[in-house]
Amino acid sequence: MDIVSFKHNFDLLLARHLASKHTAYTNITSNPSVLSILSHIQKVSTGGKRLRPFIVWSLYAHQHKDASLEDIAPLLVAIELFHIFCLIHDDIMDEALVRHGIPTIHTHTKQSLEATNLDHNFSRASESQAILAGDILFNHVFELLNDPSWSTPSTRDAIRKVFTLLVDEVCIGQMLDINLTTQKVATTEAINEKNKLKTAYYSFARPLHIGALIAHRDDLVPFVLSFGEKIGIIFQIQDDILDVIGNPTETKKELFADLQENQHTLLSQYIRTHANPQFTETLSTFCNTPKNLLDPLAVRNLFIESGSISYAQKLILKKACFL
Repeated sequence: MDIVSFKHNFDLLLARHLASKHTAYTNITSNPSVLSILSHIQKVSTGGKRLRPFIVWSLYAHQHKDASLEDIAPLLVAIELFHIFCLIHDDIMDEALVRHGIPTIHTHTKQSLEATNLDHNFSRASESQAILAGDILFNHVFELLNDPSWSTPSTRDAIRKVFTLLVDEVCIGQMLDINLTTQKVATTEAINEKNKLKTAYYSFARPLHIGALIAHRDDLVPFVLSFGEKIGIIFQIQDDILDVIGNPTETKKELFADLQENQHTLLSQYIRTHANPQFTETLSTFCNTPKNLLDPLAVRNLFIESGSISYAQKLILKKACFL
């Protein structure tokens, strides 16, 4: 099953789970404002790539030729729900208004509240509600991981241990990410540590790890961790490149987000440590300029003429040689 077919079939499972949960919410409260927020979870859950559950499924299906998604549905849904939980909280931290073309949870809540009272700023209340909606999803995750239907007790226990490690890693990775935005100067080691935890292990290495365990191929764990880390680092470097010279129509992301957040990437680090001081000074200027006032051509030229893009592309090729 390729990722397109997987996504279609998996989305049906995810929608069914979220719909059943929303029915359960109505048995707890009839408050229309709260139910509206919880209902919006179903909308923001659409449009994702489903990469992490697909990785887990691929290893399982390789070992079980007649496998069905229903066999390990609770595990797959749990992994995606945790990702949605992360996105809800990430959108609050990034003050993002839209996710996959849908208003984020806190944006939807703020709009709903302002429709009833235009004389009050509901930013704090809407962000608080979004945090709580995310926490409810986090609760679902562990409910699903404890579901006895998808594997044996020993395998479930092993996977839960890996999953809790994944949670620690991605949260610490996010903390490192935020900490870097507060620093004028960063080290390459700090950037690499953030990339490893926030991207490589979260999106690739740990899903592969879980996939190996559910496929009962514990012998593959050392290999998939090494492979997943390398793929994840390559993915992050490419993502950093696209933030500067990508096509927003294709990437579905706005350009220069890293500059606006004062995010230290391997590209900006190259300019600060290897390029002509004039390029470093220009980079500092761009970091303090509102996005709507940035000249896209000037930003692209900075990263290209400084050698930063070429350096990053060579780094990708170098790391790919070791796969």
